[in-house]
Amino acid sequence: MKQLQYSKTVKDLNGPKGLPVFGNIFELDKSKIHLLYEKWADEFGSLYNLNFFGRKLTVCTDPELNAYILKHRPTKFRRFKKMAEVIEEVGINGVFAAEGESWKKQRKVTQKALDNKNVRSFFPGIVRVADRLSNHWSKVEGVGNYEIDKDFQKATVDVTTNLAFGYDMNTVENDVDQTQEHIQKIFPKMNSRINNPIPVWRYIKTASDKEFEESMEYIRKVLGEFITNAQRKISEDIDILEHPTNFLEAMIASQDNDNPFTWDEIFGNLYTMLLAGEDTTSNSLSWITYFLAANPDQQQKVQAEIDAILKGQKLDNFDQLEAFTYTASVIKESMRIKPVTPQLYMQALEDVVIGDVFFPKGSFVITQLSHAPRSDKYFADASTFAPERWLENKEEGGCPYHKTHNEDAMKTFGGGARTCPGKFLSEVELKVFIIRLFQEFDVELNVAPEEVKEVFAFTMSPGNLKVKLKHRSIDKEKMMQSESIEQ
Repeated sequence: MKQLQYSKTVKDLNGPKGLPVFGNIFELDKSKIHLLYEKWADEFGSLYNLNFFGRKLTVCTDPELNAYILKHRPTKFRRFKKMAEVIEEVGINGVFAAEGESWKKQRKVTQKALDNKNVRSFFPGIVRVADRLSNHWSKVEGVGNYEIDKDFQKATVDVTTNLAFGYDMNTVENDVDQTQEHIQKIFPKMNSRINNPIPVWRYIKTASDKEFEESMEYIRKVLGEFITNAQRKISEDIDILEHPTNFLEAMIASQDNDNPFTWDEIFGNLYTMLLAGEDTTSNSLSWITYFLAANPDQQQKVQAEIDAILKGQKLDNFDQLEAFTYTASVIKESMRIKPVTPQLYMQALEDVVIGDVFFPKGSFVITQLSHAPRSDKYFADASTFAPERWLENKEEGGCPYHKTHNEDAMKTFGGGARTCPGKFLSEVELKVFIIRLFQEFDVELNVAPEEVKEVFAFTMSPGNLKVKLKHRSIDKEKMMQSESIEQ
């Protein structure tokens, strides 16, 4: 076996001192934990230790070292064992939480369900959800302090359930459906449990624990209806077993294979699809809307690009998406400054060297992903929202920041073999919904920008985002003459 080379061990790393016995546990605010990790990185460097009741936990903000960790999943690293236990405990033991051979089996069907071909063929379905959003927004035009993030949550649920389960929930237009309310209770409680050193909930159930479990049971019943509908469809058309049309049908069809999915795996993956697809994409949409509402000049540039390309018509052709270069730069810049997955929790499966530091098997490492892209070391004037930094015509002055621009510092969708399989679907949703919103409406921020706070609850969302929508008045003649956009 090759001998590992290193200059120091994890025990040699510095970090915030904390209290005797308890360590740093009382310094953590679970809803702002990512910001505290960033603050400590500024004080102690890109690799530092925390102490929870005597147990060492290392935070890594260095993008190259984080890339190494992500690249070597699932061979050298896995998710925190405790995190996996919390996820599996509530029945979400799908591809997100799976490890080893179980992950490989689940990953294959997940990737196929969310591949470019399937997403492209489902494009009309995404546009249909955008149509519903547009109709809904017309009804709330002029309403002050409007919470648009809830609309994005509903829209992304509708896309996921349509594409993955073949079921149109239409939560955008269905005010009676409670699914969205229950989904919103799940991630905050999971985040709390993952970051709680003592599993108190296993012995004492608080009111919020009972509410959480009621929400999980409600979602399980909804998923049970999906399964029943899919089974009925398969019984009426046996060919589906050989040629499933969506993710759910593929998982059910596996029951006839040599290596079938268990029903726990099927439910776990349905949970994962529903929850993960909704949370990350909807939060990204909310942050993009925040930045454009807070920066009217960039909002007008997005609208000018939309007008020049669509000329007053609705987006109805998948191939048109590629033309929206400025809109794409806005999306990328928003995800740089406000990455909705600011950290991942890892555990070493063997003795390993990260950089020049030795970590013994079982060591805990948090790959902190939001510090680097928000640092001037990797992006000049990093705190400034500047979509222009992503434009290609740098030599012509299109990007004023190209001298310091390290795209590798961003890990928006993770990395390595376990890169988010829903990446392409998310990117398409972001474009379609942002194009529809800003084609039809001016969006005004109803609170001061600094009053919109980052809230971490498994993913990072904008707290207190309130806007007002106003139908745009467009100079049709000028728009029709428009051949290009000045960026």
